[in-house]
Amino acid sequence: MRTTRRDFLKGVAAALGGVAVAKGVVEKINPSAVAEDNTDITFTPSRLDYYPPFEKWNDWKEPDGDYWKKHGGALREGVKLINYMIIPTVCNNCEAACGLTAWVDKDNLTVKKFMGNPFHSGSRGRNCAKGYATLAQMYDPDRIPFPLKRAPGSKRGEGRWVRTTWDEALETIGKKMRDTIKRAKKEGDELAKKMIMYHVGRPNESGGFTARVVWSWGGDYHNSHTNICSAGGRLGGIAWSGDDRPSPDFENARLIFLSSSHAADAGHYFQQHAGYIADARAKGARLVVMDPRLSNSAGMSDLWLPVWPGTEAAVYLSMISRLLQEDKYNRKFMERWVNWKTFLKDKEYLNYLLREGRISKLPEGETFDDFINVLKDLYKDYTFEWASQETKVPIDRLEKLYELILWAGDRITTYFWRAQAAGNRGGWMSAGRTGYFLLIVTGSIGGIGANGWHHWHVLGVGGKGGKATLKEKPDPVDAWNELLWPPEWPLSTYELSFLLPHLLSDDQWRKKWEERGLKIPDRLDVWISKIYNPVWINPDGFKWIEVLKDENKMGLTVNLSPTWSETNWFVDYILPVGLAGERHDNQSAETKPERWTAFRQPVLRVALKKMGWEPKVPWRATLEAHKKAGLGEVWEENEFWINLAWAIDPDGDLGIRQLYESKKNPGKPVTIEEWYNAAFESLPNLKKVCEKLGVTPYEYMRDRGAWTEETQVYNVHEREIPYDPEKDAYKYKGKWIPRSKLSIDPDSGAVYIKGHGDNLHSERHTIGVMKDGKLLKGFHTPTGLLEFYSKTFVEFNWPEYAIPYYPKNKEERQKLVHVVTHVHHDYMKEPNAFVLNPIYRLPYNIHTRSVNAKWLMEISQNHNPVWIYEGDAKKLGIKKGDPIKVRVVDTVSGIEVGYFVGMAVPTQATRPGVLACSHHSGRWRVRNYVKVDGFNQDLTVMSYGSALAQINNPERHIWTVRWKDGVFPHEVERKHSEKWLKWPYPEFNKDIKEVWWNGASGVWQNAVFPANPDPLSGMHCWHKKVLVEKAGPDDKIGDVVVNTEATFKVYQAWRDRLTRPAPGPNGLRRPKWFKRPWYPHTDKAYRMTGEHGE
Repeated sequence: MRTTRRDFLKGVAAALGGVAVAKGVVEKINPSAVAEDNTDITFTPSRLDYYPPFEKWNDWKEPDGDYWKKHGGALREGVKLINYMIIPTVCNNCEAACGLTAWVDKDNLTVKKFMGNPFHSGSRGRNCAKGYATLAQMYDPDRIPFPLKRAPGSKRGEGRWVRTTWDEALETIGKKMRDTIKRAKKEGDELAKKMIMYHVGRPNESGGFTARVVWSWGGDYHNSHTNICSAGGRLGGIAWSGDDRPSPDFENARLIFLSSSHAADAGHYFQQHAGYIADARAKGARLVVMDPRLSNSAGMSDLWLPVWPGTEAAVYLSMISRLLQEDKYNRKFMERWVNWKTFLKDKEYLNYLLREGRISKLPEGETFDDFINVLKDLYKDYTFEWASQETKVPIDRLEKLYELILWAGDRITTYFWRAQAAGNRGGWMSAGRTGYFLLIVTGSIGGIGANGWHHWHVLGVGGKGGKATLKEKPDPVDAWNELLWPPEWPLSTYELSFLLPHLLSDDQWRKKWEERGLKIPDRLDVWISKIYNPVWINPDGFKWIEVLKDENKMGLTVNLSPTWSETNWFVDYILPVGLAGERHDNQSAETKPERWTAFRQPVLRVALKKMGWEPKVPWRATLEAHKKAGLGEVWEENEFWINLAWAIDPDGDLGIRQLYESKKNPGKPVTIEEWYNAAFESLPNLKKVCEKLGVTPYEYMRDRGAWTEETQVYNVHEREIPYDPEKDAYKYKGKWIPRSKLSIDPDSGAVYIKGHGDNLHSERHTIGVMKDGKLLKGFHTPTGLLEFYSKTFVEFNWPEYAIPYYPKNKEERQKLVHVVTHVHHDYMKEPNAFVLNPIYRLPYNIHTRSVNAKWLMEISQNHNPVWIYEGDAKKLGIKKGDPIKVRVVDTVSGIEVGYFVGMAVPTQATRPGVLACSHHSGRWRVRNYVKVDGFNQDLTVMSYGSALAQINNPERHIWTVRWKDGVFPHEVERKHSEKWLKWPYPEFNKDIKEVWWNGASGVWQNAVFPANPDPLSGMHCWHKKVLVEKAGPDDKIGDVVVNTEATFKVYQAWRDRLTRPAPGPNGLRRPKWFKRPWYPHTDKAYRMTGEHGE
């Protein structure tokens, strides 16, 4: 009796009888290729991280896994060997950048499996299910094998496509962009500097290759997905340290205190962090999880705190208050590294706190003890009793947490990214701003077992290959695109990307700002997207559909995507660029206290070149290699961008071509080998090792895939900045800055560039901080210290949030609404009112990229039921499997925007009053097959990961969805006549006909969510107030009804009632030290003109 994985997933134990054996037990193969001939094969490795010796990676033989299974696992004569070449690359299925190795069958140029990379010190040769699923993605039968173009004469969304070529696409896109860029650069058209948009989802690259590409076009053209993801998680870190994310030393921590399911469900760097957390617990560390769900992480924790969503700040501040009152704070660290002097010197702000009733008296002096006395007064009311009432967590659990904090000392770690920061208005305060405060009070910053910062450990060099080109860097951008950075959100950490269709549609908003001197386009000439599916993943998806279909708003639309998606259906070009083992880029991640970097590369190209093949056109080598190997007309972004630069600027007149013209071979585009050799050559220790080995940095990374430049990276803020007495200058970011050009802040010791922040913190450019007569690196803030008090918030008209603070009562919650969650229990007045948590992650799914990974879809099945506490379900008469109507109501405007129908699952694994519905599922398609003019086989569309949907627009602004069918199992066959093309890879997809799940039990909930931008961070606030009722007789699971006019009014209410628009001081659009991501801007671009500026 045996149970297969599939039978287990189906919940059915199946007995397997005798297996029919293929004719002949011994395969007739080359006698030299039999198992016993390979003396290097070890089938009982002593370690789980066993890999073949590196020197044999180019020629490694081992038995075929299928034969091995068929013949009972014995090492018997005649078992076929596969002749492998092992090529390293990097996983693309989360941001951890774990190392992969592709095992390429040299006889037929296919990848047989993906494994880990033992040279990768972050992932340590390991991968999770998502990493191994890379193979299923590579040979996905639903992938798009060549470029597609919307059929002439058809409308977006009609689903009529023709096959096109990469050359045609480059020519068309290049000409369109050239016309716009020429207007911007040659004619001084300010609007043209804002009318191209590159819109990226998960970039999964480090060091800025693509950012440099967009920068080189000369306008303000770069958009991202970040404000549906992590903007709220970033703002707290920026306010404290100038760095937007933590880098915890989980492995050496004593207490891992998470306000998320980071440990085993949703880790941003999933399997790496999960492994380090497991290692720490094996050494005795304790795990505490704040999560309204009993997630996997909460279930394995030592202490679970099922807090009411958005009230986490109450836990942090109550712990801080107790530590302060009992004098158990880390005095040495706080006195040295917190900007308490700046706080005490600002008498105006202290008087503000006194007037607001936050403190009972002014400090008597300006010593550190006076600072501590102010803190004790400020936070005295944050008691455990109050926190228990606010969070609905029993006091005994808070007492237990406090005991663990005292026990852990200065070895406490955490991770702030999504969770409460993504779900709630004011989530940035409930996460990083108050959460880091607890770490600072305990001294858990920088040291062993504590929290470091992102820039200490990340090591991205992808954008540093410019030394291989005729011009190394573009000039700073002299434009500010209000479609990316609207004036209402001057402290937003990233672009307000999810508002693009709303901003393009809002004529009243645009005219208001035009009257104040701004120039805002009402359309885009070109929109290019990559690894982004905004129609499905963003809130208000039908608003995206409305605008994407409007050719007066969206000009030429392009999606760089190898797979079908809900968004692709509404664009002009779908250009299939490669997946993890099919493209070049460099990626690093701050997963531990060391600096490692990894090299993603197209493995079939590398294998072919090692076997002697050479491309006809070196700067198109990846496209040629993929065609040669039969994968398809699949290119990669890096080479596409290089070729696009030449299509935009063929004669160099626009100053773009030179940035991608080879220094080695002038007149020709730079090659990937030239670019990345220059990039990796920027790493001094790698360069030294390569010189000893007699290889180039590119060759080293090509063959090993990863490099660790520095280990044991702790307390970087204590490092001294190099000083040259002869130059009388300090070395900062590779440049020597004369001491005569520097000023020092007498209060904080911050050393900054003269004329950049003498009077305003928002303008300051700090390079370090003076401590004991030495200039140390410190932190990237105006004071060079960890900023308990951010004067920048005061300068931008947010004084109430310049320090960590959370409302203590209903009166304060009404006044300080900006940091009160929009799903606070104050708002839950109806008996059927609930908080909906729509963003919890399934650990084996990949946002929108699981739909092309059949093994992962078999686990999740496109199924996202509505989990409801069983006591709540009983009160409402709801049973398991019942369809329930979930009505979405906005708590700012009071508007009800629509509803969806989900499948109810009562459980004890979520706290009372809170529903949970995962954001990973509810995928849809409108057709099973697509006929393509110019190709004689229909393309299948998301066949095993989506439901077939009927989408209607019965009246203006009203949209409905109903599932017509689920997945469709089918025989994968190669019917087309193009012999070179292996698509749809039937040998890899014999199991598609065995798809047994239905795929129609999920729901596209995001379509019903209005855009809710946080008034400070700009983060979309995902949690929703909902009213739950039993579905009616005509309702079906999967139904969606939404009114986009209502969702638009909700967006306007959040914008107009909650924000405080720019300008700040001196006409600033945002603080200068709040760096804009991607590329530098001129000082002029940072300042508004006209009535509200200079």
